[in-house]
Amino acid sequence: MSIGRTFSISIGGMISGIATVACAQGVPPSNKTGDIIVTATRATTATKTDTSIIDTPQSIGVVTAAQIEARGAIGLQEALRYSAGIRTEPNGSDFRFDYVTARGGFNAARYVDGMRTPDSSFTPRTEIYNLERIEVLRGPSSVLYGQGAAGGIVNSITKRPDFNRHGEISVEYGSFDRKHVQGDITGALNAEGTIAARLVAVYRDANNQVDFGKDDRIMVAPSLRFRPDDRTDIVVEGLYQRDRAASIASFLPLAATLQAEPGRELRWGAYLGEPSHDFYNSEQASGTLLVTHRFSDTITYTGAVRYSHSTAHNGDVEPSVWDGFINPFLDADNRLIGRYRYDSRGTTDMVTTDNNLRFDFEIGPFRHKLLLGVDYLRSRIDSATIYTDATPIDIYAPAYSPADVPAANFEDDPRAIDTQLGFYVQDQIDYRDLATVVLGVRRDRAVNDVAGNDRQVDKATSFRAGLVLHPIKGLSPYFSYSESFLPTIGRDFYDKPFVPQRGTQYEIGIKWQPDSATLLAVAAYSIKGTNLLQTDPLNGNNQIQLGTVKSRGIEVEASRTIARNFTVSASYTYTHARTGRSINSLDQELPISGVPAHQASIFGEKSFALHAETWLRVGAGVRYIGPSTEAAIFYDIVADGAVERLTTPGFTLADALVSVEHGRWALSVNATNLFDKHYYATCSVRSACGVGFGRNVIGTLGYRF
Repeated sequence: MSIGRTFSISIGGMISGIATVACAQGVPPSNKTGDIIVTATRATTATKTDTSIIDTPQSIGVVTAAQIEARGAIGLQEALRYSAGIRTEPNGSDFRFDYVTARGGFNAARYVDGMRTPDSSFTPRTEIYNLERIEVLRGPSSVLYGQGAAGGIVNSITKRPDFNRHGEISVEYGSFDRKHVQGDITGALNAEGTIAARLVAVYRDANNQVDFGKDDRIMVAPSLRFRPDDRTDIVVEGLYQRDRAASIASFLPLAATLQAEPGRELRWGAYLGEPSHDFYNSEQASGTLLVTHRFSDTITYTGAVRYSHSTAHNGDVEPSVWDGFINPFLDADNRLIGRYRYDSRGTTDMVTTDNNLRFDFEIGPFRHKLLLGVDYLRSRIDSATIYTDATPIDIYAPAYSPADVPAANFEDDPRAIDTQLGFYVQDQIDYRDLATVVLGVRRDRAVNDVAGNDRQVDKATSFRAGLVLHPIKGLSPYFSYSESFLPTIGRDFYDKPFVPQRGTQYEIGIKWQPDSATLLAVAAYSIKGTNLLQTDPLNGNNQIQLGTVKSRGIEVEASRTIARNFTVSASYTYTHARTGRSINSLDQELPISGVPAHQASIFGEKSFALHAETWLRVGAGVRYIGPSTEAAIFYDIVADGAVERLTTPGFTLADALVSVEHGRWALSVNATNLFDKHYYATCSVRSACGVGFGRNVIGTLGYRF
């Protein structure tokens, strides 16, 4: 039985059951107020205890489903464009993966419902229509989540069955011949209201801005919820997703983009691969169990387990733009550039589980939320690759032929199995209504087992501490300290295993929430990453762990809803990220690639009553990404090495929304990069530029019931 058929067995019955109960209950009245309330007040990611944002001693951002829809986001990266401290789409228009960096270029790990997702090239982009909200925890977070980089985590919260019956269906058509249908239906399955179901589905047939590119998807996510009483909540979720997308052809030579001579800059959609061999085909299936049980007013158990299986085959012919040559062209006219064929195929299997007990109790004036938890992760990756030279191409007059795809056989990569077992303790202590203290510690054991190599075992202890003061209602200054660890796989030249990379962060900030319609958060932080790999200056065949990265910055996020029909949100980010001084950096502090010093954004929405049942909603946003600089060291001109720097110009983009809602119907048009500004996301020294996203306009007709 195929993965697709596995998920089709009970979906028809679920739809029938929900629809039957819906008819029995009648159709509820639609929302006719035109209200726009999108300010989130609580989050689970930062403490795993559903704590209010202003009581959390660390910077956290929440993007709601309403904000995702209003901003015209079609993927996880797009949904986070207006978030402080986050750099989305650092590689430009790469349609294969979700890649987000935070607080100075550190990778932001991806989680779904609090559990890590496979971090491999065989895991496709998240379908955001299946999300209730996205929570971003900025900074190190190893105490609660184990191994990870110092940037933080992006936790996607999926839609779950609701006992109140409702649903929607919508169709879209947009730029690049985008045809998209999506639906969401949920409700109780029995009269007692103890069992509910939900079905979320997506079908898409679309191209993208790169010639011959595509972005097709089928996604089905059924779920069941069992709530026999007010103490127990059990959710079972399934997911099947199949993608047929393009590969990596959005990277274009630096000499024909940012540094092109007049009249020789390639257009946005230029394609330098082979149409007959350009694909990223993936299939993913997962099952998730979420359990919450309150034994008493004092003790609550929360558990989650997920199994996921994904397969992918990535095939393309790419231009040779990463070789570090000053002139990448092969001819005197600077038209021909070399190419190579790169294929990868593989499977990823992952089991994750997280279980904790929460004890709520009081000792004198102190209220405790004591969390005792254990989590486990096991992932296995089996893969194979092809890498071989291909025929050159004239980048200004490309000619394509299947014969230009060289024949080659896959070579198996070593099988890799990673496991992690962690135990954590956290105590969240409230002193009357004056202060909140968060203290946490975690012990991890991570094992990396690569076929043909010795097993690598890393152990780490991580700490966390935070203090929030409440001098007046709604005002919360705070201070926090947190740590991260990330195993470094491999051994040095002398067969000594590498130790984990470590990250430490100090953060101070203030949050102000005078009412549910207003939130202002300001944070200043300093992060230091250590044990990064560097080339040994005494042995070029060896690597040593003396590398450091230092990042400090300021982040501001604000949102305000006025008169229930006008909302505005804004953010600002300042980042100063540099490597430490070392022999490998010629004793200089070098900038981190793709990290602008300044980012800012603002988005506003307002609704107008046109009739008793008709509302007009308009919205507009502006995003600014400042210049970013990359530095690299080359030894081909100066024997002792020389630093070369390249600055990618900043850019300002505009987005817009127009929507008319009449009763249960809604017709909307979203436009991102409204004025079709031509920009490059990030360019690399002597290499390539990632082409930015052009204008994307999508019209949507939806019906809610």
